[in-house]
Amino acid sequence: MTTVITKMITRICLPLVILFSISLLLAGHNNPGGGFIGGVMFASIIALAYVVYGLETIKRSFNPDWGKWFGFGLVLASFTAFAALPFGHNFFRSAVEFVHIPLIGEIELVSAGLFDIGVYFVVIGSLLSIFQMVGEDK
Repeated sequence: MTTVITKMITRICLPLVILFSISLLLAGHNNPGGGFIGGVMFASIIALAYVVYGLETIKRSFNPDWGKWFGFGLVLASFTAFAALPFGHNFFRSAVEFVHIPLIGEIELVSAGLFDIGVYFVVIGSLLSIFQMVGEDK
């Protein structure tokens, strides 16, 4: 049984931690962070919601198939790793492109960012699949 305080803190922290996990994902190429730690942060707050509110309560309002998240991430990360081969480059070769956007300025687009997004979804899918399977076991 959880208290009103833990439910309120979880409700407040849920969107903040999800935004923080996305910021870790996006900052990971040039700064500390990346797909792995961003995925762990996302999975940890969803796991906390499962513990505080109960697995069945959360599944009624939010019940994605975490295995599909894992599969999507694995396909995206694999595609990114193999994408350079048809162009005569090495496995896992990264491409960088600078794009100028009015009012924002110049931003850096890196193909390694797609790999990070794939890792993000693999980590979320695998951790929450495991957590959900353990939680459903009676």
